[in-house]
Amino acid sequence: MVERLKDIARPDGMLQCSRCGGRDTLMIRNGDRIVGGKIKAGTVIEKGICAHCWKRGIIVDLIPPKPRIVKEPKPRRTKPKLVK
Repeated sequence: MVERLKDIARPDGMLQCSRCGGRDTLMIRNGDRIVGGKIKAGTVIEKGICAHCWKRGIIVDLIPPKPRIVKEPKPRRTKPKLVK
């Protein structure tokens, strides 16, 4: 059944879990407080994770990490030759 859910066509840009096929996302914040009758957001701990997998104790990121630019390695310093 999970494979059938994954195969259903989805609009461009919609996130879908690669593990369970769920399309729900979850953000976990720490330190929320009420100020003036409204919720003041705290620190974001996890963002864009699958809600269904989280209920089972598995954290699956739905937002792929940004690619890093690979830098060329610095040239290695050679030891100076001893002068006799």
